[in-house]
Amino acid sequence: MGASVSVVMITFNGDLFFQQQLNSILCQKYLKEVHIYDDNSSSDFKRILREAANAHGIITLHENKGNLGVIRNIKKGLQENYSADYIALADQDDVWLEDKLELCLKEMLELEKGDNDIPTLIYHDMKIIDENDQLLQGTFWQNRRQDIYEHSFQTNLIVNLVTGSASLMNKELTKYAKDIPENLEIYHDAWLGMVAYTMGRVKSIKKPLSAHRSHEKSLTFNQKRSNSLLKRVRNNVMQLSGKEEPLKHQFQFIECFLETYESRLETTYRLNLQEFLSLKGKGYLTQKKHIWEAQNKSLFS
Repeated sequence: MGASVSVVMITFNGDLFFQQQLNSILCQKYLKEVHIYDDNSSSDFKRILREAANAHGIITLHENKGNLGVIRNIKKGLQENYSADYIALADQDDVWLEDKLELCLKEMLELEKGDNDIPTLIYHDMKIIDENDQLLQGTFWQNRRQDIYEHSFQTNLIVNLVTGSASLMNKELTKYAKDIPENLEIYHDAWLGMVAYTMGRVKSIKKPLSAHRSHEKSLTFNQKRSNSLLKRVRNNVMQLSGKEEPLKHQFQFIECFLETYESRLETTYRLNLQEFLSLKGKGYLTQKKHIWEAQNKSLFS
């Protein structure tokens, strides 16, 4: 393969696990460069980052003067590296398995088949480790029950299937980063994943190609199932009473997505998104029935 991958890593006070993650990235085949976007970390961590950039010629450090937050920092990293043929996003505290980029790039090139003008996304499952590198039970997909359904547009419409740090995207997909909303309770990966599922090509890899680290200071989210029983009971009560919708944030996301791209979507996808939005305000049981039907359609298709 003559292709290569640029890595965009976002960091913020990642002293504990940064070096281990960086080492796992630097030993990857087909790695071209690493761009680190630091969100105004402490002076001690900035020193670690500068030392790493000075020690490795393929590392470029970008230091934010103020704190942008996760989404704005990732958008900046993607937009400033739009000329890269392929980009893999990296968290500061995960660990990549040695064949991650090789396998993702192989799948990418097979999916593109020489046509790289269509937004294309490859994403994979992850192992789960704790702060002591101990392997925890189940993979990321297994813990979220994403391993039992077909990964498809219909399933992704109900719940985001894509994790940014477990993905590889081509140049065409990164062009859509500028549209990622910053005022919704969704992450960048949900937006780019929906772009790929509706206007491009997607391939999911069931094999875990990295280890997601579960710990209290994770930048994006904590995989320790922080939703306590009490919180889940409260949510169910609120939804049953009609005071909250189980798909509230997904409705907001799809409304924004449809408003942004409606004129560019094929009729089938546009109608499916509109049909999903018609469930808004229909009540807890109706929405839950739709979720169940979509999941089972995916499961038995």
